[in-house]
Amino acid sequence: MKNFIIILLTFSAMYAQTSAVALYEESQKALSNGNIELAGEKIRAAIEADKSNDSFRKEFDRLNNLRNKMINANRSVKDGRFDDAIQGFSAVLESVPNSAEALYGTGKAHEGKKEFMTAVDFYKKSLQIDSNYIKSKKSISNVAKKLYNSANQDYKNGNLELALTKYKQVLSINSRLYQAYFQMGVLQKKMGNLSLSIENYLKALDIKKTFDKGWYNLGLAYKENGDIENAKKSFEETVRLNGKYYKAHKSLGEIFIDVEEFDNAISSFQRAIDIKPNYSSAYHALGITYAKIGNYEKSAESLSKAVELSPKEFLSWFHLAEAYNKLNDCDSAKEAAQESIDLKKNFGGGWFELGIAEYCSGNGNKNASINHFERARNDRDWRKMAEYEIDRVRNPEKYEQ
Repeated sequence: MKNFIIILLTFSAMYAQTSAVALYEESQKALSNGNIELAGEKIRAAIEADKSNDSFRKEFDRLNNLRNKMINANRSVKDGRFDDAIQGFSAVLESVPNSAEALYGTGKAHEGKKEFMTAVDFYKKSLQIDSNYIKSKKSISNVAKKLYNSANQDYKNGNLELALTKYKQVLSINSRLYQAYFQMGVLQKKMGNLSLSIENYLKALDIKKTFDKGWYNLGLAYKENGDIENAKKSFEETVRLNGKYYKAHKSLGEIFIDVEEFDNAISSFQRAIDIKPNYSSAYHALGITYAKIGNYEKSAESLSKAVELSPKEFLSWFHLAEAYNKLNDCDSAKEAAQESIDLKKNFGGGWFELGIAEYCSGNGNKNASINHFERARNDRDWRKMAEYEIDRVRNPEKYEQ
């Protein structure tokens, strides 16, 4: 019986040692995979299985030291001591290069220092180790948003090149963020790079085809680039997606003017006004369209509404004066022309229409009319027309039929 007990104890000790070695190996495997917490748990279990093994205890102390370094580094991030955090995580990574947590923590420290691209690099490294590391995925998304907002602020501040760089960085992080492509389109248009602007708008729309604002801005870029057909298609798509997009209705109306589809232009401007009754620029465009088809009464009516809503718009007053002159309402034309001149004294068009109103088909003050035309000819764009009218006032017999 005594011998049996001795044999049993011997086998128990051997089993415990075997189990402890297995636990130690599991600890090392966990450590190799970057899991310091699990490695610590396994080495603690190994010590319990073989309390006499000093090498196990030394390994436990080493792992505990790494764990404390990790805790202190994480605390440094929370306290805003980012350089200390980076140093702490670096010490952990020297021993445990596959620690997703330490890589993530290093990323957070760099993010705190606004070193966004370096932060993303570390977040991505953590995901290479653990593709399901949720915190890194969320942080990458947050960095993209921070960079995007920072780029928008740079754009507002006039730092266009810096904003462009940041938008590109955003897209290198998240190539599906259509808003970044859109903003690059806005920025490139402002910089005069219309082809690049159009290219970026198209990339945004390739990601989100229902982006009505993207279609509208694409239409504006096409129009400025002289591509009327694609501009028209873009504005039509905008109002198809959003029937209440009043600016797109107005822009589509302006395209219809360019292609001389005046009835369609009137319908588009009227639709814009129906949506936004105080839309002065739509009334302005409607007045110009009516003038093009010779309906000066409707033109004057629309332009009168335009100046009522936007009394500081000198061109609306100018076109209103033109409509009144066509209606031979000389007094109203004088008032409108004078308003245009008061708002912009060097604009030849205002002086020209004032001259026409003053002459009033030969029934007005010829000398005053000539003086106004002389002022109009100071504007190079109006010189030839003003000189023609001066000659017509001075030599009316030349123009009699």
